[in-house]
Amino acid sequence: MKKFLSMLLTFTMLVTLAACGASQEQGGSSAPSADASSQSEENTPPASSEQPEETPDSSEAPTETGGKTLIAYFSWSGNTETLAGMIQESTGGDLFAIETETPYSDDYDTVVDQAKQEQADNIRPALAAQVENMDDYDTVFIGYPNWWSDVPMAVLTFLESYDWNGKTVIPFCTSGGGGFGNGIDSIEAAAEGATILEGFHVGGSSVDGAADDVATWLDGLGLGQ
Repeated sequence: MKKFLSMLLTFTMLVTLAACGASQEQGGSSAPSADASSQSEENTPPASSEQPEETPDSSEAPTETGGKTLIAYFSWSGNTETLAGMIQESTGGDLFAIETETPYSDDYDTVVDQAKQEQADNIRPALAAQVENMDDYDTVFIGYPNWWSDVPMAVLTFLESYDWNGKTVIPFCTSGGGGFGNGIDSIEAAAEGATILEGFHVGGSSVDGAADDVATWLDGLGLGQ
């Protein structure tokens, strides 16, 4: 009997000890780590507070207008055209040929008679083309041959077609003699409001050798080319 009681007591003690050990293991594993959440927040990079730089709107960039140079010329024999080409090479300006809708005759005597009659009748011959962007030009060279001591009437048609206020006009002329004749006065009257600078004249037979004189004249104008 005593032996049975002793065995029962031992069994009871073993069961009690096993139950206590299991309880301790469950309690130790249930507590979360105190550093886990804190460490996770420190390793998360903060949101950037910098704003992207604004890209300039190219449509608002200023656009340069005006300031260009035009070399407009009327030429029958080709001498004035040659002179205009020399001016273009030195200035980089745009060339514009003043041409009539009805071309003049190639015969010299016929042209002389027609020019004289147009001048007597104060005719303004219709031109074949116009400068569509005249407002872009601040400086305009006007070239012509001396016809009956004046500008050809087609040049007056050209001059009277535009507003010259605020522009600079520079005459150049070829002739067989007589220089500018009355051409400067006619240009001043037809290009009212323009500033007229010193012009350049050369005899028709001397045009081909006039490049140095043209360069010297242009330098003296102080155009900043």
